[in-house]
Amino acid sequence: MQTKYNAYLTVYLSLILGIVLSLLFVLIEGAAIGAVRAQAELVADLGLDSVFAEYNREILNQYELFFIDSSYGCENGGTGMVEKHLSDYMSYNMTPDKGLIIPFEYNLLVLQNPYLEISEVSFASDDQCMVWKAQAVNYMKAVYGGGLISIAQEHLDTVKSNSLTEKDAVSEISAQVQEFEKVLSDKGIVEFGAESQEGYSYQKISGILDEIVGGGILTMTLPDGKSVSGAVMDAVPYFSARQKSGKINKGFGLHEGIDRPDGFADELVYGEYLMKKCGSYIEPKDKGLLKYQIEYILCGFHSDAGNLRRTVELLFALRSAANLAYIYTDSEKRSEAELTAAIICTLLLSPEMVDSMTAVILGAWSFVETVSDIRQLLDGGSVPLIKGKNDWTTSLMEIFTGQQSSSSSKKTAGLSYQEYLRIFLSFMDKDTKAARSLDIVEMDIRQTAGNEYFRIDQCIDYMKVNFGFADAKGHDFVFYKRMCYE
Repeated sequence: MQTKYNAYLTVYLSLILGIVLSLLFVLIEGAAIGAVRAQAELVADLGLDSVFAEYNREILNQYELFFIDSSYGCENGGTGMVEKHLSDYMSYNMTPDKGLIIPFEYNLLVLQNPYLEISEVSFASDDQCMVWKAQAVNYMKAVYGGGLISIAQEHLDTVKSNSLTEKDAVSEISAQVQEFEKVLSDKGIVEFGAESQEGYSYQKISGILDEIVGGGILTMTLPDGKSVSGAVMDAVPYFSARQKSGKINKGFGLHEGIDRPDGFADELVYGEYLMKKCGSYIEPKDKGLLKYQIEYILCGFHSDAGNLRRTVELLFALRSAANLAYIYTDSEKRSEAELTAAIICTLLLSPEMVDSMTAVILGAWSFVETVSDIRQLLDGGSVPLIKGKNDWTTSLMEIFTGQQSSSSSKKTAGLSYQEYLRIFLSFMDKDTKAARSLDIVEMDIRQTAGNEYFRIDQCIDYMKVNFGFADAKGHDFVFYKRMCYE
């Protein structure tokens, strides 16, 4: 007897198995594609991490900021060299076992990178050096906190409230001298050397003004035994000169998420950063091309001597305005000057010019005091922005006895030379300040081994990179990534 079986279950299972296998193959394919995509993302991340780990060590050591030098120590640089480094890192990460012989080894995730492009890049010099300044300002805020600028702000408020940067004491006194001498000339008086029994004479007053205003300020104020650096530089190879001629790399500028450091408070913070990282006459930077770097940022001359001379002139303008404003409010000094002016005008047969002569004497007196102030500052002392009666260090008699150039040993509580430099940095043009500060960076870095061709406009802070990967089966994976220093 023959037994018959129904086959409907076998057919059902066969149909179900086909569907299950199809789904399984789809899942396997999807997993393979996902694994390849994940590998591509990981390769891109590791490559970018490796490139950003190649920051210039000298920038970090000297300025505590992070930038990729796209020249990698060569004469020329750019994004092409960075792409080459990035490609090499990714190639290793895609095939870490390349060159190794592993028995029965087989890689299911064969990955290739046929396309790589850096589409956006921020150079340190972009946006009038804002990229560099942004890192510097953020560094200062992170390290020193929010109270960094309170003292500097107080000094600036004092300068502004007294209009010390708006007064031209030299021009004011020179006008008084011209008015006085015109009256004498109209009267036919040509001999100004008449001297009283007390030793007072107009010739001595005018001689002091000629010596100080005539350009001998640095010579008169340099402390005994102190010398001036003989360092010089050629401006042509450095950033600010290349910027003026349009020969700098230009990138994307400040990228998203970075605050633009162009407010006045940020300028004070950046000035504080420069004071901490750059040298000056009191604290010269021995390893720098120029030793008086803050003075270079302020003045822009090609030698330490030229920059110091101009800085002393700025100090003279500020201090003479402050001293002249004070001496007019001191009744004792004004009375002494009026008495002396009356004696001189009597000798010159011009008693009606006492008021004008008083102004000239007060001006000369304030200038002599200013010379004493600057000498004290250059000798490491301090001088208040606005003086009181006990802060005055010279007397009117010193002017007529030839002692006006003597150095005063008195140390008063006030602002140091560096603090006056902070004030000048705060008032100068911010774009000029930023450009010259990058000159200093280039000068410093080029003094170190392997950085002879260093250019700040080749240094990178941020990149956007477009990636194109492909696997062995022809699947393409296209995406982009951004990375920056934070």
